[in-house]
Amino acid sequence: MAPLIPSAKATLSYPLYACDFDPLDANRLVVGGGGGAGRSGVGNKITVLDTSISTELVEVGEADLSKDEDNVTSLAVGQRKGRATLVYAGVNSSPQDVAKGKNTHFRVFGIEQSGSSKGKGKGKGKAAVVETPSAYKLTEVARSTLFQSKEKDIYQRIIRLSKPYPHQAQLGAVCTGLAKEISEIVLFDTSAVAPPNSRGGVQSTREAQDVDFIQTGDEEYLFAYCDVHDVYVKKITSKTDNEEPLLVYSIPASKSPETPVVPSFRAMRWLTKDLLLMLTNISRDGGVVLQILRIPAPGKGEARIAQSLRLPGRITKATGMAVANLTPPLTPSSPQDYTQFVIAIAGRDISLSLFKVDLQVEGNISLPTKIKAFKTYKNAHPMQITSLAFSNFVPPTHPVTASTPPQYLKLASVGVSNTVLVHTFPLFPVPLSVKRGQSKTPRYVIALPSTNAVFGGTVLLSIIGVLFASILIQGILEIRGGVPEYLGARNRVPVIWQEAIGRPYEFPAGYSSLTSSIPRPSGVPSSDEDDQDTGSSLRLPDFFAKLKQGSSEGVYVLKEGPGGVKVAMHDERKGSHGGVKWEGLSREQKERWKGKLKEAGHWAEGMGETVLKGVVFGEIAGAVGGAVAGAI
Repeated sequence: MAPLIPSAKATLSYPLYACDFDPLDANRLVVGGGGGAGRSGVGNKITVLDTSISTELVEVGEADLSKDEDNVTSLAVGQRKGRATLVYAGVNSSPQDVAKGKNTHFRVFGIEQSGSSKGKGKGKGKAAVVETPSAYKLTEVARSTLFQSKEKDIYQRIIRLSKPYPHQAQLGAVCTGLAKEISEIVLFDTSAVAPPNSRGGVQSTREAQDVDFIQTGDEEYLFAYCDVHDVYVKKITSKTDNEEPLLVYSIPASKSPETPVVPSFRAMRWLTKDLLLMLTNISRDGGVVLQILRIPAPGKGEARIAQSLRLPGRITKATGMAVANLTPPLTPSSPQDYTQFVIAIAGRDISLSLFKVDLQVEGNISLPTKIKAFKTYKNAHPMQITSLAFSNFVPPTHPVTASTPPQYLKLASVGVSNTVLVHTFPLFPVPLSVKRGQSKTPRYVIALPSTNAVFGGTVLLSIIGVLFASILIQGILEIRGGVPEYLGARNRVPVIWQEAIGRPYEFPAGYSSLTSSIPRPSGVPSSDEDDQDTGSSLRLPDFFAKLKQGSSEGVYVLKEGPGGVKVAMHDERKGSHGGVKWEGLSREQKERWKGKLKEAGHWAEGMGETVLKGVVFGEIAGAVGGAVAGAI
């Protein structure tokens, strides 16, 4: 049976630091990395993988980069230019060129189909030659310098592109890493390649932790970035490229002059033009929090937290995040309708945790529901996870019918252990009959039961289990004759089963019954009723009544012996039996005898002391006492 969520894993020949899906082909994954400049022997490469088979990754193209230059540190797949799909990557020049102040870190590669029709399969750790629809060749198209700084240690740590729309400009941003003085964010559009068209930039004394874009209309964008404590938003149009970003949120206490230990932002993504998702690491490895900020209109104050979720305690720190919108707007100016967002978090414990949040739209207000976890993969990679990426999901055209093919969402993750892992999540349409949380057209959600569905299923199974157990117990008690008949179990259950169920209780081997030790008085004929009243089936009140009656041969006396409570027959013609009736015992002696009888299972508190009146008791734990010895 195929797994509900299939996955494919491959091990390449070099450590991986970046990955991204082709936004126009959800089955094409591009990964990059390498051993860097030097004599490590590990090459620097960019590899194209075909993920169309959910359980196998097929290598369909690869570019070998110079070993004299740095490895790929960041990567993003853009739109097509002619026949080629453009890949934007961060690759530092050789150490010698960087020392001279020349670092062409911004690289552009083109992916084009080649004449070959074979690829190298790498699914499930095996390599094989697999026939594929096509294979690709990667060539470098351009390289340029976007950063103004000439520091030797800086590199292109982040590259992010806006979501592509037909006939719309695609914006991008690159950010420095390891800058000692001034950190830079450079904005550009992809209409030109070498170099790209500048759309302004941001300089700060704090390094940007993450950046993201969302397009809100024709040639209108919102750009957001965060450092460790602050979130900034900048509106970008053809006339506002040079405007300064606005501070919209700061972590509380981060501005204190006492420099307290406060949480820090790790990643961010736009959900809608009003909602921003933040990934926050609590200080001193105290855990991870997901927060949704509601961004106010410009000049309307700070953002406020709309939703928040603390991740499980085993995740002490997060290293990355990816987000997928399952019902994206068809055009930049279209409003966001009901949708579900899928969130993937990479933990420092090499785990992958997935969450979902639904967006309900009422008029002009977007209401995010609670963030809920739905899947966790522990030890997803042997070593640290360096990058995450979701495939670009485009819902099928409406109407959705039985002939509409199954829909899937893919999640890719890579690590420094040379491993690339792709999970394929099935999606299913929410029917229009669902009134709450539904749009006017069918939408897709992650194909896993919701928390409410799981809870409802658990309650239903519990009710069925209790009902079945009740029927079973009622039937057994009817067969044993313990309750009135309602089910008619005696008429429905085979006789051989009834014999086994109605069988009297049996005592363990070696059990000595007090009642079975009562001698049968001589001269009294045996009967079936007497047989039923002996042994383990004799009722205790009847047992005490027989002790009181005695027999023609003498008087029954209860005595304490090495084996417990014993019944002795005393012939009164031979003298006094030395016992005392219950009424003549002292309070202390009564309590001792009741304890002995309870231990032996011959008396219970609910029976009261009346059944014991008239029964003769012998000595217990010493002499009964001379003053009462002749009370009988």
